[in-house]
Amino acid sequence: MEAQKQFGNRKVTADPVIQIHHLFKKFGDHIVLSDFDLKLKKEENLVVLGKSGSGKSVLVKCIVGLIKPDRGKIQVLGEDIFRLEEDELNKLRTKLGFLFQSNALYDSMTIRENLRFPLLKHRFPMSEAEIEARIIEVLEHVGLKHTIDMMPAELSGGMAKRIALARAMVLRPEVIFYDEPTSGLDPVTSREIATLILEMKEKYHISAIIISHDMACVKITADRIVLLLEGRCYAQGTYEELKHSKDRNITQFFN
Repeated sequence: MEAQKQFGNRKVTADPVIQIHHLFKKFGDHIVLSDFDLKLKKEENLVVLGKSGSGKSVLVKCIVGLIKPDRGKIQVLGEDIFRLEEDELNKLRTKLGFLFQSNALYDSMTIRENLRFPLLKHRFPMSEAEIEARIIEVLEHVGLKHTIDMMPAELSGGMAKRIALARAMVLRPEVIFYDEPTSGLDPVTSREIATLILEMKEKYHISAIIISHDMACVKITADRIVLLLEGRCYAQGTYEELKHSKDRNITQFFN
């Protein structure tokens, strides 16, 4: 097996918030992840780049315990997720946020109710006044406080994405997963969402794994990029480091 290509010379200043070692997962005869390694540093935006069907979504599902790999180890916030009981895993998931490609807003709920739901679901010890203040805070940060009593159907695509981001942030997670955060958006709105991802990291000190095919979004958001190729971590580095690589397997994503 070809050794992973490492670009740059960065020092890890704190224990990684996610560590993956020798992850292997296959479905039938199809190998999706093969001896895959990854580390996510604290307050780092890490983009996982790869072709459609390369295993990016399977990777995220393994990290949060929705899919069990055939072998390997995953530690999230210091916890070995495959040694946790179901209630312990659910408690850990309250520290993780998700921005789904489809936004996954509840059509029958107002924006206030959409943002209130995760706080109630996870039984956060908050008064009604504290819940309302938290909802207003995240809506103000995405610039959409005025939508609080609107329904999702009344929102534009860009507004819906911002609300989905606000809902992901309402639990104040330590790690957030972004699944194609700019998919289906025009270039101007995509740039606004990418910039908002950066602002969220700075305001809430969040670590993030970002799955994206939008190279403009990748350039804006990525502190580091990991290239998932043939089931393994083929290369990693900054946007500029990978862009100027001589390896066609890497540069094909930047052309």
